[in-house]
Amino acid sequence: MEKIQQLTTVLAGGEIPFGYDEKAVKKLAKKYQKLENGRVVNLYPIRSVAHEDSRYTVYACPFLKTAIDEQTLQNVKSLIDELEVGHIRYDSVQSEGYDYYILSNDSGTHIIKEEDRDAVMTISDHFEGIVLFTKAVFSPKHEKQLNCHYAIVGLEKSPNEYKIIPVPNSVIGQNDGNQETMKFQRKIPKIDIPDEEPESPAIEKYKSSMQILSIIILIVILIWYFLFR
Repeated sequence: MEKIQQLTTVLAGGEIPFGYDEKAVKKLAKKYQKLENGRVVNLYPIRSVAHEDSRYTVYACPFLKTAIDEQTLQNVKSLIDELEVGHIRYDSVQSEGYDYYILSNDSGTHIIKEEDRDAVMTISDHFEGIVLFTKAVFSPKHEKQLNCHYAIVGLEKSPNEYKIIPVPNSVIGQNDGNQETMKFQRKIPKIDIPDEEPESPAIEKYKSSMQILSIIILIVILIWYFLFR
């Protein structure tokens, strides 16, 4: 709660503490100050996956409060963990494409046609007061941008267009040294190792001849040893 209060003060125009990325914080502050009822909340990385060079993280964001209880988080995670990576990738496209979320003011559920919902949105709407969404980066060197434990939430345009802006930990002086490192799940392709191919008849004949020759040489050496010693 103390960190949320500090961030709220900074984004409202207060002094930027040492260790913060001043340039990035000022950009966030401009966005924050344009929002109606803007506030800072805890943000929960639920699942992180990798596909080729891209990295994706699904977040759970409280919509009505500033935090989510542990049991609800575990319930959300169990459902998100069942999704194929393709569903998560598709949700990231939805999130980036709109850059805002049309949500019910009372519950945070999506106001969207059923055919336009994806799997992450469907799970999100099972939990009142929570919004699930996916963010992506397209290079492993940008993974830290997905390491976020706080977000800005507010109404961008009445009546239902909400903005949710993750705040990278590196921007507010919380680097990987004191935060859990993101662990990206990667699909490891199964490699079938073929059985050893049978050798050709010529090679088998050569090996057999060499074995016989070795035995003959050994016998000759033994005879010489015992007769001419």
